[in-house]
Amino acid sequence: MSRYYSLIVIAFLCVGCSTKEIVYTQTTQKVFEEEDNLIFKALDFQQRGDFVNAKKVYFELYDRSQKKVYLSEVAGLSFMLGEKDAMNLIAEGIKKYPEDKNFRRLLVGQYVKEKRYEEAEKEILKLVSEDKSGQHLSIAGNLYLQMKAYDHALKYFESAYKVEPSEGLLLNIVDLLYRFLNRKDDALSYLETYSAMEGCGNGVCFKLIEIYGKDRNVKGLIASYKKLYKDNPAEEFAKKIVELLLYTKDTKGAITFLEKSGRHLDMLVQLYATQKRFQEAYTLAKRLYDESKNLDYLGKMAIYEYELNKTNLTPEVIRSISDKFESVTSLLRDSVYLNYYGYLLIDHDIDVEKGIALVQRALELEPNSPFYLDSLAWGLYKQGKCFEANEIMKFFGEQIYEEEVLEHIEAIKKCLKEKP
Repeated sequence: MSRYYSLIVIAFLCVGCSTKEIVYTQTTQKVFEEEDNLIFKALDFQQRGDFVNAKKVYFELYDRSQKKVYLSEVAGLSFMLGEKDAMNLIAEGIKKYPEDKNFRRLLVGQYVKEKRYEEAEKEILKLVSEDKSGQHLSIAGNLYLQMKAYDHALKYFESAYKVEPSEGLLLNIVDLLYRFLNRKDDALSYLETYSAMEGCGNGVCFKLIEIYGKDRNVKGLIASYKKLYKDNPAEEFAKKIVELLLYTKDTKGAITFLEKSGRHLDMLVQLYATQKRFQEAYTLAKRLYDESKNLDYLGKMAIYEYELNKTNLTPEVIRSISDKFESVTSLLRDSVYLNYYGYLLIDHDIDVEKGIALVQRALELEPNSPFYLDSLAWGLYKQGKCFEANEIMKFFGEQIYEEEVLEHIEAIKKCLKEKP
């Protein structure tokens, strides 16, 4: 069933609209002894979505009481279920209760199901002339939408929206403007006005995101995701906002957003680090570690501490960094921390043998990592194993852009030449 056919069925459907009347009937106008029990039974079936059995109970209630409210429920359920007796039940309701608008609305819906559009149009226009309710105007809009008379559909949806503004009606108007009438700017105007005045419900925001996405309007996407995030601060929305801000190279804006949100601090730590704001990254990682005792944050602290002090690595700082890495690598199998710690021990001639062992553990996890292979080659070089180091560095070929890797290659080549 297409989305638009589903909409039109929903618009006509009034199953359950008589619930209050049924409850009133149950409490004040009992006709036969078992009526109360049968009402509760029917309502229970409806609540559980068992409409076939609900219809059977309502039919028994109607048969034994001849009350309009039960016939209305039977006809509505039959219409919803697409059963063959729907038209006969609707016709019976109209014959007995010609002024009852619910049976007449169901008649319009049944005509539409049978593709008897002219008869449906005649009936709904008669209802609209008698009662310009949002429901009747919306039914007319859905009918004309089904008939592909889009200008007429828009007219009635806009009239319904003026009477009873709702997100559902707004989205019908937007779909008509955007998908069928090629009036994108008007569709956006509706959405933006609604979101400014009523807040950005999921339907409105996602429709804005859909349109802005097709137009590659990143600014509009960011604004829409921020509105969504304001009402629902989910991590998936925060990630989208940060991704889009970074796509526009607005790293400062991404950091500001995360700082203001006070949430998603993992993302903020990473952004601080990518911007080489290592003091802020270290401070935040320490706060998160103190709160959670998560060793991942301790590993990050070690990295940021090294980056902050790498031009002035005193014995005390090296000890502080090594202690952190020692705690992390003894318990976590994380290739990043294993390699970082290993390279630190190798490059600063603290414990080359242990450093190589740590790097080899990292390579067990990621055998083809060029960074880890470089660390291993550098460790072998430090041990004077220049041939083995050079064999590893052949992995890089000619396409090398990292200055540190180039320095290592030159040092290893020089070592080879100096070997007897």
